[in-house]
Amino acid sequence: MIVGRSLIMKLTLFFLLGSSLAVTTLGWTYHYSNKTMNWTEARLYCQSNYTDMVVIQSQIENDYLVSYLPERQGSPYYWIGITKNHMNETWTWIGNNSTWVGNESWAENEPNNNHSTEFCVEIYIKKGKNRGKWNDEKCSHGKRPVCYKAQCNATSCGRGTCQEAIKNITCLCETGFKGDRCQTAVECPHLPQPDNGDFSCLGGNQTFNSTCQLKCHLGFLLMGSASVTCGATGAWSGPRPICTSYKQALLAVAGCGALSAFCCICFCWMKRRKRKKLTQVRQPEEAISPSSEVHG
Repeated sequence: MIVGRSLIMKLTLFFLLGSSLAVTTLGWTYHYSNKTMNWTEARLYCQSNYTDMVVIQSQIENDYLVSYLPERQGSPYYWIGITKNHMNETWTWIGNNSTWVGNESWAENEPNNNHSTEFCVEIYIKKGKNRGKWNDEKCSHGKRPVCYKAQCNATSCGRGTCQEAIKNITCLCETGFKGDRCQTAVECPHLPQPDNGDFSCLGGNQTFNSTCQLKCHLGFLLMGSASVTCGATGAWSGPRPICTSYKQALLAVAGCGALSAFCCICFCWMKRRKRKKLTQVRQPEEAISPSSEVHG
């Protein structure tokens, strides 16, 4: 599952839901709990109540999150969704397998793997130089979880993939579709009326993946493929078919035949000339006897 990451400034409301608080945005929502729990429990809490534990993919997102999480005097630490299983592994974000770690992410001298098993990460929400910095920590320790709830759903993008982005959702459109919600198929230029024939397009469409068929009038012959298809770039496939009279078609065939015959004659003549030249080169060499003997 790809984790959403949309943020928006202002329009933020705090809701008290038992021991849980939420930060509401137009793109997605951050959530955190007042209850401390180990990292595994924290993730289960996020998955059960929201979408998953929060994933941070830029310093802007990190700073935005820090600005809305409350400072705490006693235990200003929150779990975030980055972890690893072994000492030599790369830190990886849950859900989307990203390995983003910013230059300003870690607190001074961190991560230090102080106890050889510090495979989870907490974020500091406190005043001072370490505000918003990360620290590697034992996953069994108790911290407050930070979760997110995605706003993307199956209907967010008509023919595309929905991704949470700063201030809004972004739709990554499928091939051949466009628009802010991928709701519009790419259109091809209108097919002009051909001479001596008519184009028939299924459903009258001239958009991506639609096919138009050329039907020639009585007494005329189709040259080329009868159908053309609208491509993802807005261009029709292949050379445009035409309708021509039988006389013109015969002349075209005759012209092609004459050209083919001319090319064949030229090829044969050049091949014969090359063979003759090779024969002339060999004759002087054969006149010299290779078995001559010198007697003393």
